[in-house]
Amino acid sequence: MHRTALRPLMADVDAMNVVYYGRYLRFFELGRAELMRAAGRTYAELEAEGMHLPVTEAGLRYRRSARYDDPLVVETSLSWLKRASMRFDYRILRTNGDGTEEELVTGFTCHGCVTHQGRVTPLPAWLHDMFSSLIKPGA
Repeated sequence: MHRTALRPLMADVDAMNVVYYGRYLRFFELGRAELMRAAGRTYAELEAEGMHLPVTEAGLRYRRSARYDDPLVVETSLSWLKRASMRFDYRILRTNGDGTEEELVTGFTCHGCVTHQGRVTPLPAWLHDMFSSLIKPGA
């Protein structure tokens, strides 16, 4: 599991100062990118090899609202990996001043590996190996 800190910007909130529900998918993307970077490679390297990881399915469960400038953490983990697809799981937490954390949103995204032309293709060996090492225990 990887943890990424962030604070919602004004562009992330609606007129009630609550984070707009669709922004959480962007926070998930940030978590994925930073998980990959922490593992030693970047999404840009995959693109340089002519491949992408488009989202094929997504799900979110909203428990509590985040607001502008709340200190948040995105926990990102990989729950399964196949030859040309994978699933990431997420938890978005608010960190409180007393050191506790409050769960706000949980969710997942599934991804397939495709070429620039949109054809399904196996993950490159380096990415499959890297992701295999990130599978959460018990998955």
